[in-house]
Amino acid sequence: MPIEIEKVDGGYLARVTPPHGNDRAWASKHPQPAEALIAELQVRGCHQTDIGDAFYEADPNWLSER
Repeated sequence: MPIEIEKVDGGYLARVTPPHGNDRAWASKHPQPAEALIAELQVRGCHQTDIGDAFYEADPNWLSER
């Protein structure tokens, strides 16, 4: 999956590989809350559906924790 999200203490980490993220690889350096990470991924050109799918794969209950 081109967007990988991992639930960790303190939030979530993400890694993006092309073709997502405006065709540029990127990885978060520090855990972030879901909302902040979503905003970061959107700025990087990731599609909302792909972001949601990656969050669900990392944590099926992520929406109820927001």
